[in-house]
Amino acid sequence: MIEKRSATIAKSDTILQKDSSYVIKNDGTIEASLTFSLGKDYLDELPAIDEDHPVDRRLKCYNKNITYGDLDIITCTCSYFGIAAKQSTDPVFDYSGGTSSEPIETHDRFDVFAGTNSAPLNGATYDSETGAFVNFSGEEAGDFLGVQYYLTPAVNVTVNYWTTNKPDLTKRMKVHTVPEIGKDIFRKVPGVADYLLVDMPYRRVGDLYQVSELYMGSGARGWNKTIYKAAAK
Repeated sequence: MIEKRSATIAKSDTILQKDSSYVIKNDGTIEASLTFSLGKDYLDELPAIDEDHPVDRRLKCYNKNITYGDLDIITCTCSYFGIAAKQSTDPVFDYSGGTSSEPIETHDRFDVFAGTNSAPLNGATYDSETGAFVNFSGEEAGDFLGVQYYLTPAVNVTVNYWTTNKPDLTKRMKVHTVPEIGKDIFRKVPGVADYLLVDMPYRRVGDLYQVSELYMGSGARGWNKTIYKAAAK
């Protein structure tokens, strides 16, 4: 739902406010604008970048568009931005699917179709010294001939939100049971044991940060906690 409303604020007697807008978006952000008309000698009386909105202090001025007209009259539109919440907006989750390849010997039913070193199936061959799987070969391999890998779902989840807190990049490459932001409403993906926070790019607008946390889902066995540290709880 998007809510619009207007406000009339006169900066001073030397500046005439021509127009205003105030929009509350369904992602928890608020955008507003104030348009002023003034003589060129009064530019210093315009709102400054990062100055509070005169009606809603949650909003900061982040842009000024100045147009010079006839008779030394200037029109300036000041753009404001903020969030409705005190610290962070509710997260928005983006899921991008795909596939990845895993060694066939890591399949959870590998022993069913490949047997063991001592009792191989479907043409499976094993190293005589290490007992490690080598390949499927020979007439007995059938449909398994040459198979080295199998496809698994590649789960990538992006958590998007706005916050007043500067993102902590030391949290990258840590394993989470579910994404930290929005964990109470996140729906787990079947077959994924946990999630690795790969990166968290962000940009700053005024005194707010727009953050995108990039998570990569594991397989059924989860991420190796020796290689990737578990996030602090």
